[in-house]
Amino acid sequence: MGLESLTVTGLRCLKEAALAPAPGINLITGRNASGKTSLLEAIFLLGRGRSFRTARREAMIREGADSLRSVGRLSDGRVLGVEVTRSGWSARSGGEPVGQLALLAEILPVQLLDPDVHRLVQDGPGERRRYLDWATFHVKPGFLEAWRSYQRALRQRNAALKARQGRASLEIWERALADSGRVLDSLREATIEMLAEPVDEAACRLLGTHLRLVYRPGQGAGQDLAEALALHRDRDLRAGMTQVGPHRADVSLLLDDHRARGWVSRGQQKLVAAALILGQARLLGPMWRNRGILLVDDPAAELDRERCEGLLKLISELPFQVFLTALEADGLPGMPAARRFHVEQGRVVEVV
Repeated sequence: MGLESLTVTGLRCLKEAALAPAPGINLITGRNASGKTSLLEAIFLLGRGRSFRTARREAMIREGADSLRSVGRLSDGRVLGVEVTRSGWSARSGGEPVGQLALLAEILPVQLLDPDVHRLVQDGPGERRRYLDWATFHVKPGFLEAWRSYQRALRQRNAALKARQGRASLEIWERALADSGRVLDSLREATIEMLAEPVDEAACRLLGTHLRLVYRPGQGAGQDLAEALALHRDRDLRAGMTQVGPHRADVSLLLDDHRARGWVSRGQQKLVAAALILGQARLLGPMWRNRGILLVDDPAAELDRERCEGLLKLISELPFQVFLTALEADGLPGMPAARRFHVEQGRVVEVV
């Protein structure tokens, strides 16, 4: 299991809350604005070092408080804690400082399925790149180094473009950008191949149709990145930024050869996105062993009873510790909860 205990202080409406979750499915009920989603946010913070609801630290901190803390005891006995102040964040694992967010993701892998998950389908390429990179980070050990190398070269080329430096200077960074970009594209494409089967299986169960993932690099099909950078150099100089490369890549989502974006309904978008998340979780599960956590916020939203039951059944089969929220337990048909908690006005009690 991921967490044996969780203590939260100063996060939104949660002045102080504590719970001891079960290894399996944990159901959190309560009225709207009671603090259910804030509990999921506290767990997400432990595994990602950030919120899934806001990019503003101040918005997370309880009114009148100077900071918030989320502290969890892991199944291996380690204590993992994150503190967020109005000026920054800090984290410790087993008493030792954690300096990089990527380390939190390795210690406590967390997946999220929330009411905004449809954005993975409907929004721009950035959402789908983050989805793909999260999986690639876990399945391809060289990904983080390649991504950082690419980002460094990208910043340097963009700075050279803005300064309108000469061709010789630009070519230096283009070589570095092309070298790291090729590696990045290769790792992403390999991850797409690994995701194909579990994602398609989840889609067939949730939607009754096949879902295919196609990686679209950030340059023309079949075009080498170095050639694309040279070809677009003048255009990039006018724009003052690099407009081709892996930072512009996308993942096409094809339902029976139709692009899902703009073609399916809002409820279907949620199911497509759920297939992506749960298929990814199934791929990563063996690598995470007993450390993986799945957070599911209001799974019944925008789904009829039959679709909701199918989604919950798929969730219940995953080898993870699961935290689900709902207004009432009856709102999640057929979901067997190992432990139940109720949240009211920021207070958490276990339902016996």
